[in-house]
Amino acid sequence: MKEFMQLDRNLKLRALTVFLAALLNSSIYPNMTIYYTKYFGVVTTGFLLMIISTISFIAGLYGGHLADIHGRKPIMLTGGLLMTAGYILAASVNSPVLHIPQLTFLAFLVASIGGSLADPAEQAMMIDASTLANRKFVYALIYWIINISVMLGAALGGWFFRDYLFELLVGLIIVSVFNLSIIRFGMTETMAEQSQASGSVWGAVKSYLGVLTDRRYMLFILGFVLITIVTRQPDYYLAAHLGRDFIETKIFGITIYGQRMLSLVTIINTVMIVTMMSLFTQLTRKWSLVKANAIGAALFGIGFALSFVTNTILPLTISAIILTLGEMISVPANQTMRADMINPARIGAYSGAISAVAPMASIFAGLLVSASHFIGNYGMAVIMLIFAAISIVVTSKATRMPASF
Repeated sequence: MKEFMQLDRNLKLRALTVFLAALLNSSIYPNMTIYYTKYFGVVTTGFLLMIISTISFIAGLYGGHLADIHGRKPIMLTGGLLMTAGYILAASVNSPVLHIPQLTFLAFLVASIGGSLADPAEQAMMIDASTLANRKFVYALIYWIINISVMLGAALGGWFFRDYLFELLVGLIIVSVFNLSIIRFGMTETMAEQSQASGSVWGAVKSYLGVLTDRRYMLFILGFVLITIVTRQPDYYLAAHLGRDFIETKIFGITIYGQRMLSLVTIINTVMIVTMMSLFTQLTRKWSLVKANAIGAALFGIGFALSFVTNTILPLTISAIILTLGEMISVPANQTMRADMINPARIGAYSGAISAVAPMASIFAGLLVSASHFIGNYGMAVIMLIFAAISIVVTSKATRMPASF
């Protein structure tokens, strides 16, 4: 508590906004794949998710550049306004008197653009407001808060998304407006001085071209994209698979159907991380980074592969435990490897490139949802194992390459 109270005011407020946003987002966003599949079919859903991911990828890159030109706070406010507008539209077309799935997709597309635009500015503000002495604590705190929020949000979504989507969306609007107010009136600008660089699209392109010449970093990013495709499956094929194939069952009188099983997987994952992350950090502290990353990635692939070829609660629970073990082992190692590869003179550009990994992975994850119509559950399981294996190989190779700076 003492260390938290000594943090910059922006970081304290950021912790609050992260908790509230992650709580509501995790109750809705993972279940939107099931929503789209229900109204548009699995093939169309895959392409819709690819559209969202592609546009979010572009918005994230551009937002990172704009944050270095105009400052962190203005871009955070702009992104927040877009998210609020998207949520208002989504609630309007999923109300008791109106239901239009096509406009729901448009609404979440606008919200996703806003979130992607603001994310690099939010990350930059955290770096600006933290110090070398407390930065590790700050990131650990945010990681902890996000997991707590996801655990609670997954429970909300599993139990209320199907029958109370409108009420959840209203809650998301309230949280979004509240967070906007905190940014506007509570936070201060953290960028030291305004850049004289161009805010044009071409200016953004030029700022990232230098990163592309770092072969070692690009190879690492390739491995990171592949394993991220695997880890994002709860929002993509796993959601579609459970919504379609899960065999409904009752436990202690509570009916567990596809959406609730998806929430249960998320809850198992989050509870294990919150309660056991410190233990696994101690158990693996003497492992090399390459070894920890490889074992964790392998467990990720095995866990998701198993989840795709089963449709009952016990094996799905086992798969959730396996993939969570992989996360606790690989995430710290992967983050450390990534930090070691960044050119200290160009942290912003390198961080911006990493921020593009999630949208890129989401594009391919969405494509796989469409491809699953033709290759089935077992085909998807094999792809998860292949992606995890390739990620291990290329990431390990990248760590052995000499730095180019």
